[in-house]
Amino acid sequence: MSDQKNTAQQHLLQILRNEDIFQGFSDQTLEQLVQQVKYSRFHAQQHILKQQQIVQDIYILLSGTLQIGWLQNNGELIVNDYIRRQSVFNFVAVLQQKPLNYDYFAATHVEVAIISGATFLAVLQRDSQALWNVVQSLSRRMYLMFEHNRYLRTATLEQRIARHLVRLYEQYGCRQEIPLKLSQQEFAESFNISRQTLNKHLQQFVQTQVIAWNYGQIVILDLERLRRMSELDE
Repeated sequence: MSDQKNTAQQHLLQILRNEDIFQGFSDQTLEQLVQQVKYSRFHAQQHILKQQQIVQDIYILLSGTLQIGWLQNNGELIVNDYIRRQSVFNFVAVLQQKPLNYDYFAATHVEVAIISGATFLAVLQRDSQALWNVVQSLSRRMYLMFEHNRYLRTATLEQRIARHLVRLYEQYGCRQEIPLKLSQQEFAESFNISRQTLNKHLQQFVQTQVIAWNYGQIVILDLERLRRMSELDE
């Protein structure tokens, strides 16, 4: 049991050292945080965090894939995105003490680490370097959000689909075959369009051999062309 705990802590330390909001934290501080961490496991389709919930603690994805969206009253989940990158996924809401904008579900078996929000904020109050690094991280995220909004307003549907496919490819460790089964309905919900509209555009990707789509399994056949297709016209 002790060896498993040490392995989990070392894995979490590596994630935190690569996470931008923790870059200003000293190794000593990170090790102190990790000593107080709680770990939770979730089965596929299990609800992890709920929309409008105010969460006091910081959740970090250790393994598995998160499904993010809005759970409807009829029990249907409108999928907005997937997260597989091992990182913090509720940081802004914790910092602002605001309700979550999304429902978070486990798309596969998921493991998370939970850091006390009060402990994290206490570090920021006494460590100016850590606080400054968090401010820089938030400013970068805000800039990227503005850029993303501009892209959504100006890109064609074909460009948006291509960019989403590139992002999925990058999220899943640059594997040609994306190890995530998606129905066309689930994929269409990411763009707020009908399955029929999506299918019409996907056929262009398939017929030109940019991707293959077989029973919900996506295979990237021509990544460079897909990246070019995702770029805004000059």
